[in-house]
Amino acid sequence: MSFRILIADDEPLIRIDLKELLVELGYEVVAEAGDGNEALELINQVNPDLAILDIKMPGMDGITLAREVSKKLPVIILTAYTERQLIDKARDAGVMAYLSKPFREGDLSPAIELAVGQFLKTSQLTDRVSHLKEQLETRKLIDRAKGLLMSNEGLSESQAYRRLQKISMDKNKPMKEVAQAIILTMG
Repeated sequence: MSFRILIADDEPLIRIDLKELLVELGYEVVAEAGDGNEALELINQVNPDLAILDIKMPGMDGITLAREVSKKLPVIILTAYTERQLIDKARDAGVMAYLSKPFREGDLSPAIELAVGQFLKTSQLTDRVSHLKEQLETRKLIDRAKGLLMSNEGLSESQAYRRLQKISMDKNKPMKEVAQAIILTMG
């Protein structure tokens, strides 16, 4: 699969070599930046599928930039620095792969494919967790509204739930909204 890639490195020769290699491998380089601030601006403009960043760049460094954008696209760090603390910072910033310079052609394509795959998997899990949190919040609101109906109107739990359902259907509103309204009026 051909991904649209942004390259950010303060060394023009590295950017040229990397771009040529990526194009040879079948990827599309949609933007190049010489510093982190420019890279952030370009990411927001061209919306690449992946960013390959150097760690040490003028303006915003690669780890700070990764922290800014790693929720919306996979990030690979390509750098000459391999200190453990930098690797840990990169991981904590959401970086999906860490390659050291000089890079080899054989390392690049697998890193890209794995980074994109991991990003997609992580994004799906994040979406699932958000959905489950929303469901839990809704359930808590409905339970609270049922409790209010039970205590204020002397209904059983099943009667209170049926009342919530009926109001929801009659007003064509989600159960969560009905529960919130009951909590506001009775709570």
